[in-house]
Amino acid sequence: MLFRPFRRWLDRSLERLFTEGARQLKKDVDLEKAGLQFIPYQELKVSVTETSDPASGFAADEDTCNTADKTQYEESEEEEPTQCDEGQLQEEDGSHLVENIKINDPRRGTEIKLIGLRLGENTATVIAQQITVCLQCNRCKVTADLTLSGRTACSAQCEKCNADINAAFRPCMIHHYSDVLGYLDLQNATASDLVLQDCDLTLGCLSCSQEVPVERVFYGQTKEFNCENCHSKLSIMAESTRFQYIQPRSSNKTDSSAVSYKTIRDPAVQKGKPLPDKGTCKHYKQSHRWLRFPCCGRAYACDVCHDENQDHPMELATRMICGFCAKEQPYANGKPCVSCGSMMTRGMRTSHWEGGMGCRNKVKMSRNDRQKYTNTNKTVSRKAASDKK
Repeated sequence: MLFRPFRRWLDRSLERLFTEGARQLKKDVDLEKAGLQFIPYQELKVSVTETSDPASGFAADEDTCNTADKTQYEESEEEEPTQCDEGQLQEEDGSHLVENIKINDPRRGTEIKLIGLRLGENTATVIAQQITVCLQCNRCKVTADLTLSGRTACSAQCEKCNADINAAFRPCMIHHYSDVLGYLDLQNATASDLVLQDCDLTLGCLSCSQEVPVERVFYGQTKEFNCENCHSKLSIMAESTRFQYIQPRSSNKTDSSAVSYKTIRDPAVQKGKPLPDKGTCKHYKQSHRWLRFPCCGRAYACDVCHDENQDHPMELATRMICGFCAKEQPYANGKPCVSCGSMMTRGMRTSHWEGGMGCRNKVKMSRNDRQKYTNTNKTVSRKAASDKK
């Protein structure tokens, strides 16, 4: 099942791969006959010669300086060439440069992971262009939403304590083997929730290699649509989001590749730990859960809390977060948590009335229920007794 998408892609693209390979081979043979030699970027040596044009980023080879078709890329003179696994061609000020990009970019900040991520077989990659994250002030614990895009840093102030909050988002590429949406660089704040439906995502099509924008992706719901170029079916679905703080690397350690993780301390939602006050609020003391409302994608303890913090009509919640273990799951009233098995609401059918839904069986009633022994010693006529029989 894991390799089925790749097998289908290979079956569809086999003829094209052989055709393009033959054309490339013919081009290399023609270049070799013309006296030209192809130099891979790994073996490229940066050297600035006096014969190179200072207005351009091209440098001519001494053996092929009279040939117009031969071009050699160079890096800037200030930076020394680094040895890495991947190169990137970039255009700056009308000049072409070869930039060596390290694949293992240092992982730092707060890592954003999409739990339960499912991508369709034609969905190759997912990149977040803009996200809306709920941040919690480290000083007064007040939460507020902040929209971040790309690597642009954003500054804000806490509404309660006026603390300066700085945040920046570094996106990553999600694919079938990685569920990391990106990294957050935060100062004086901690990430507590990701408003997924307010995030602008870009999905890459596996059939035509085109990128398609997508909006309003909801937790627990599969977002399906067609590619704008080849009309292939694309889909994405995520159950929840997890934030994980990555400790900075220590300078005295010899192994620089080791990355240590630390569970976030302050945010309200922590996997495996109870919510604040076990999910209860001042309106409902027996409701140990938070509800995620589809109208805004945010989680609140009850509908009254939603109306107090939002200015739009409330829609019925479709997902909930357990107040004992913070497990996000589909909404189910009167059922235990799928992770820890705790009841998130007060058990039903325990007393006599409860709005008509209570227990009527006196054998199963609690001995403290006054209805259990009601009319026990009452005199019953023989006719009423015979009618009961």
